[in-house]
Amino acid sequence: MTNRTNSKKLPTNDAENTFIGFPETSPTSFEQLALGQNVTDRALQDSATKWTRKLFALPAYYWVLIAQITVILPHAAHLPFWLIGFAVVSIAAQLPSIKAKFKKTHLKRVYQGMQMLGFLLGLAGLWLTYNTAFGLDMGVAFLVLCLISKLWEMYKRRDAYVVLNLSLFVLAALFLMDQGLVTTLEVIVGAVIILLAFIALNDDGNTRGDGRLRTLGVLGIGALPLLVVLFLFFPRLPPLWSVQLSGQQATTGVSDSMSPGDFANLGQSTELAFRVEFAENRPPQQQLYWRGLVFSDFDGITWRPSPQQRQWRPAPQMPSWIENAFATVPDEVKNTPTSYEIILEPTQQNWLFGLDYPFAQRQDVSITSNFTLLKDQPVTQQLRYEVLQFAPMRIDPILSDELRRLNLTLPADGNPQARALAQQLFAQSDSDPVRYMAAIERWINQTEFRYTLSPPRLNNNRIDEFLFETKAGFCEHYSSSFTFMLRAAGIPARVVAGYQGGELSRGGNVWEVRQKDAHAWTEVWLEGQGWVRIDPTAFVAPERVEQGMDALTQAQGAAMFGDGASAQISYQQYQMLQTLRRLSDQASYYWQKDVVGYDQDKQADSLLKWFNIRSVMQQIIWLAASTITVMAILVFIIWQRRRKRWHPAPAACTADQNVLAKWEFTCS
Repeated sequence: MTNRTNSKKLPTNDAENTFIGFPETSPTSFEQLALGQNVTDRALQDSATKWTRKLFALPAYYWVLIAQITVILPHAAHLPFWLIGFAVVSIAAQLPSIKAKFKKTHLKRVYQGMQMLGFLLGLAGLWLTYNTAFGLDMGVAFLVLCLISKLWEMYKRRDAYVVLNLSLFVLAALFLMDQGLVTTLEVIVGAVIILLAFIALNDDGNTRGDGRLRTLGVLGIGALPLLVVLFLFFPRLPPLWSVQLSGQQATTGVSDSMSPGDFANLGQSTELAFRVEFAENRPPQQQLYWRGLVFSDFDGITWRPSPQQRQWRPAPQMPSWIENAFATVPDEVKNTPTSYEIILEPTQQNWLFGLDYPFAQRQDVSITSNFTLLKDQPVTQQLRYEVLQFAPMRIDPILSDELRRLNLTLPADGNPQARALAQQLFAQSDSDPVRYMAAIERWINQTEFRYTLSPPRLNNNRIDEFLFETKAGFCEHYSSSFTFMLRAAGIPARVVAGYQGGELSRGGNVWEVRQKDAHAWTEVWLEGQGWVRIDPTAFVAPERVEQGMDALTQAQGAAMFGDGASAQISYQQYQMLQTLRRLSDQASYYWQKDVVGYDQDKQADSLLKWFNIRSVMQQIIWLAASTITVMAILVFIIWQRRRKRWHPAPAACTADQNVLAKWEFTCS
């Protein structure tokens, strides 16, 4: 007898079982979670289950949300903070526990309006942030905004597929900003998480997560050989277009102005500035002055470059100041200049570095009358450029009246003690510039000056305070004061900022220059000699120039960082960070050199050396043959694993049955 009461279908509350206009169906666990409903999973609730098993047993909905975190988080370095905040709020709002609170009728419309309102406000925010509708930064930020907005309408599995495919584009956009090793590792981790989310979506009914890791391994192992084949043989094509970053990233490197205190901070940093590959023998340590900016304008506190500079781009016709400089170079040096290649880290600035005096042959690099290399656009990515050095060379052997006035100018007042000392020593030297500079050196050596990475704070009359009170400073203090003393005596002088020295890499084949090697020195104009480099830092710490910043730090130890226990801690941290930085920079160097730098020329050389490939057609044939071979091997392995396997015992029984049947037939 049938119980009619139990057979009745109970009424359902559509407001509780549906969310934001979707009809009642038989949803999967993904759709249940997307609608804000709870899903009971015994594998997750079992305390005896290992955490790794619980992780892979997570429903596909949670894997999609985890993928968004790994995709958007690496973009935090270059995206506006408000967009990252909107992303965090959007991901949190997709949690089932949060969605469940919006099931009530009067809150549905609020949730529905968040997607459109957030997208429109995001567009307005991007316009206000970048002030343009185009550009690389703007494009990447817009792509991230689209991904975030799509999360607000993720209720079905098809929505999740759209989100994950869009996530791959957002992840690949990281390479538009940087191609370093760290970025590559971030992309690999993000790609693995996205693949796991795809696998979970196609395996939504598997509440234990069995086989997901194995599937990921099969996909990865199958993709790696194809990756190697494409990397080696796929033709490297020149870019069809180029874009310029908007310059929102943080700036590193030598600043475009100098006042006491700037280089003290750089001196404690082991961050890489650039690498150098010398074609032949490297010059001695004390000659490695990497020229950057030249400061001629001084307002009593800060040195700045003069806007009165001429520029020359490599061309057959040379200006007079270039011809005059080349006239001082011996003929044998003109024919065999020192050649080297610099790999400059991103600086977000357009000036480059090179040994005195640098010449570049790139069409996008010009040379100023102060022999500073300038690129047309700021250096937003790692840059390789070749430099030539013609030494010895004298520049401006005849100084024009305009340059003389520019490099003699001092503020009308301020620093009276330094001015008086300059007049006194210059008179005692019989107005001889060379003897006067020697007198300044003797005066510094006879006074208790010291070289330190933690100089005291200076106020308005900085030259007087440094020379007669604190007597402790870094290279910029000595170069600034020395240049001031020369000008006060009527001798043209200017400050040059750049780097000095460097060290061999751990591999021993590359010269590395770091931010701690940032340096400033003086150039003085002498009759018949032109501009001559004088490094006043060598008056106090000659080992800084002869052996490098690293040797000086090792020699003085914690005293370089001040006094007391804090100085000892700072010194130990410096040593530890320096070791870690060297290891990471070495790995980054080989990554940039052998992987990112695997351009059209290097590919042609490598294929000729390894496979004797001499043409593009041969290269394409090798690419096709290698791809087909790899695919055939993968298909064969998959077929081998999936083909039917017969146990030998049942096979023997089948043979016996056939013999028996044949015997019975014969007897009959």
